[in-house]
Amino acid sequence: MPQVKCRVANCIYWQDGACNAEKINIAVEGVPNNSSAHNDRDTECETFQARA
Repeated sequence: MPQVKCRVANCIYWQDGACNAEKINIAVEGVPNNSSAHNDRDTECETFQARA
């Protein structure tokens, strides 16, 4: 699996600057599948889960 760097420390998959989720889902915010992003702020990580 490729290394995925992450700065979202309050995610349950975050570990020392890296994402350790088995699968990672990235999407374009608020639009259907297979859409294009105009910039990085249009994207979101659907894998994110906040720590309790």
